[in-house]
Amino acid sequence: MNASPQIKSKIVELCETLVADTDVKNAREKAEAFLANEEAVSLYREMATLGRALHQKQHNGEEPSGEEISRFTDLQDQCDANTAILSFIEAQDVLRGIAEVVTSFVGKSLERGAVPAESEVFSKGCGEGCGCH
Repeated sequence: MNASPQIKSKIVELCETLVADTDVKNAREKAEAFLANEEAVSLYREMATLGRALHQKQHNGEEPSGEEISRFTDLQDQCDANTAILSFIEAQDVLRGIAEVVTSFVGKSLERGAVPAESEVFSKGCGEGCGCH
């Protein structure tokens, strides 16, 4: 790594703060509980695999059969009713959100040579020029 000792130290400090954070701990516990639940993992994997296969079929100009669509819908409904899967998805959203904030702050700092304002990182817009703000 080509970072100065001071930068390395701050990265370690950030990581220590992240792993000690209550929201991060809770999200990791939910994710680990899901991964330990073989039935939930299998169901989620089957739904995701079938979803990718159906997407690929459509991408190739093929129409999925009614049976395939019905099976996928059934799997989705089962996943939506599975609390372990729902908790896992919630945990992923929390961890992904934190990672996006860290990446955004660091990226904007490196691009501009200045720490961005919180409003720049936490804005609800989708970026400059999108017309939504």
